[in-house]
Amino acid sequence: MAKLVRQNDLSATFSGEARVSGTFMGIWPEGATNRNYKEPDYVFVPDKESSNRLPHFALREAPYAHDYKVRWITVTNGQAALKQAVGTERVTKLLQRRVNHVRVTGSFILGEFVVGVECDAPWARAKLLATELPDQVAVKHAFPPETC
Repeated sequence: MAKLVRQNDLSATFSGEARVSGTFMGIWPEGATNRNYKEPDYVFVPDKESSNRLPHFALREAPYAHDYKVRWITVTNGQAALKQAVGTERVTKLLQRRVNHVRVTGSFILGEFVVGVECDAPWARAKLLATELPDQVAVKHAFPPETC
């Protein structure tokens, strides 16, 4: 599991790797026809069990006690990782704006993990290192939750 390397008031950086399960996707914010974005977002949405295991910020200053568990992770090597997970053809369709999103659900290994809190909401980013996918016949995909 990841080990704390550096921490400040707003973020913490971890070394090592974490095995997680969930949905990884490339998604055009507000849809492929919205030309205000030059690149799609690459995000990983961990399942509840993985989210509970990931490092996160915790506020423990009386009278406040709040855990900022990771709800979604920005994947820093998104395009390359998505090509590895779903193939060049599907990523090309995404980049050509022929689809709004491409997503896959399975197990993944994350590295270079960083977490933080901004605007009273958690954020996280990581590099996706490996993909392990089950048959995608009947899989429940997840989308990232709406944030401020």
